[in-house]
Amino acid sequence: MVLPVTVQEVSVQESGVVDNDKKKRPDESIPYSEALERTKFGRFNYYIIILSGLVLSNVLLETSGVAFIMPVAQCDLGLTNFRKGLLSAIGYVGMILSSHLWGFLADTKGRRRVIRPTILASFVVTLFSSFATNFWLILILRLLNGFFISGGSATIYAYLGEFHMDRTRSRAMMGSAFIFALGAMCMPFLAFIVINQDWSFPLPFLGIIYKPWRLFIIVCGITGLFCGLSLYYLPESPKYLLSAKREEEAKQVLQKIYRINCGKDELKLPHLLPEDDCAEIKIAMKSSSLLKTFLNTMWNQTTPLFHKKYLRSTLIVCTTQFWIYLIVNGLYMWFPHIINSMSEFMNTHPGENKLLCQIVYDKDEFLYHNDGSMECTNKLEDTTFMYSLLMEILYASSFAFLGLIINRIGKITILFIIIVFFTSCGLVAVWLPYTPVAAIFYVLLFLVGVAINVLGAATVELYPTQLRAMAMCISLMMGRVGSVVGTNFVGALLSSYCELTFYISCFAMISCAFLILFLPKSIKDKTGKESNSNEC
Repeated sequence: MVLPVTVQEVSVQESGVVDNDKKKRPDESIPYSEALERTKFGRFNYYIIILSGLVLSNVLLETSGVAFIMPVAQCDLGLTNFRKGLLSAIGYVGMILSSHLWGFLADTKGRRRVIRPTILASFVVTLFSSFATNFWLILILRLLNGFFISGGSATIYAYLGEFHMDRTRSRAMMGSAFIFALGAMCMPFLAFIVINQDWSFPLPFLGIIYKPWRLFIIVCGITGLFCGLSLYYLPESPKYLLSAKREEEAKQVLQKIYRINCGKDELKLPHLLPEDDCAEIKIAMKSSSLLKTFLNTMWNQTTPLFHKKYLRSTLIVCTTQFWIYLIVNGLYMWFPHIINSMSEFMNTHPGENKLLCQIVYDKDEFLYHNDGSMECTNKLEDTTFMYSLLMEILYASSFAFLGLIINRIGKITILFIIIVFFTSCGLVAVWLPYTPVAAIFYVLLFLVGVAINVLGAATVELYPTQLRAMAMCISLMMGRVGSVVGTNFVGALLSSYCELTFYISCFAMISCAFLILFLPKSIKDKTGKESNSNEC
């Protein structure tokens, strides 16, 4: 990323409470929320919800698809358990390194200007990853992939949320999460179609044999290519434009939304008044070092998140994201390995039952031969894909259900229920002898990932516009730290302390559920009567 000649300096101005006497305004001025209300809810909103869901799906495919690759690529890349942990975690390391940068740029340069180039760059890196000749090369390429893909993963929440009113924002985010879940549902299906093929052909100039698992890497990145190209037809967030004192551009975006939604003539808008949570972004020239200015500006953009007003919310959100990601990504990276081990056990020991962790211990014991060579696996058991698909179907169904009830029950209550229930299922899976029923309890553990999107929807409402993207990036950065810790933590403990791995993760997650109860509902009280008309 080349820094621009001028670097933006963010001046955060907290808005106070408006007195009743000051509520009157000239007829030629309306608040942003009222202007957005006039654009209605229609085709444009559905399009941006679908695209946002696909962006999130792309992040999952790029980062979690490696879980299906590791069991079948271990001989080609020389993957020991330690190396598997590194390969699983390295994408999240790239995300951690870049999250702060993308959050800063999204809040100062614009949401779309960050999402579009980073997604396209991640696809290019994915393409090269498919031809990696050894473990260290693919490790570096997956690091770069994580660095770029982070630009869209957190910024998309702020981008999507700012095109919707308070009463439709949560449902829009749950809608995009549902699309994300449908995309995730495709991952085991695509893995089954691509990886379990028998073809291969040598590439002598690279010194490798191109196998189906390499093609699967490219397949996982195609969604990113589509999303990056599609963003050329989507506008910048009008709320961000208004914050950046680009009112005319904000009006043009709102008029475009209205034309797409209602198919009518141009929407006439008077002067727009920023919302209470929408501080002004000022641009200033700096004669000092560009790097120093950049770092100072980014520091000024971050420190408000840890001021007294937002400190409690920031700490709770970051802590919860850390443990959710530790389970969802850290443990999930070993999901195909564990399920595949279970399936192999059932095929070779019909009618015999063992605890989940006992099967894992046995599998690890037979992974290496006496001569030091590794047990090579060219295909995964069909049951592995079946349970993965079952998990994704339940995942998508959960989002569809949450989209209907989230505004009635409340995000905090839903988060508490999700975390306590699904992590408890994970504990039950460890205690039960392995049967298909025990496997389903194990699958249910990973549905705690639904909480990531609910927490993201809640986080958007906890911070003002000028801090929103940075808050999401910081919280998700902590989540990715959890992913890195999780993948290596599980890799180190699984073969010797399998039960302890699940106990620590699940009990910590349940503790986070009680912390969530102390989150405020939003940054402001929702007052005033909302219009019931939301359709053209």
